[in-house]
Amino acid sequence: MNARNDASQAQVDAARPRMSTWLSANAGSGKTRVLTDRVARLLLAQVPPERILCLTYTKAAAAEMQNRLFKRLG
Repeated sequence: MNARNDASQAQVDAARPRMSTWLSANAGSGKTRVLTDRVARLLLAQVPPERILCLTYTKAAAAEMQNRLFKRLG
């Protein structure tokens, strides 16, 4: 059984691409995972990459998101 707690349900909801999302949370809470899931879902829904904007505070964070996305999409 895969039970979801409130935090993981909130993450699933934030990854849904039908609405804009503002994501703010503590370090290690899964922000990068949520954003990566969201971008992957947008791309799989045929949204052109140039229509997707993700902002990070550091180049390292942007690189981490890119690496995770490439790994997920193969």
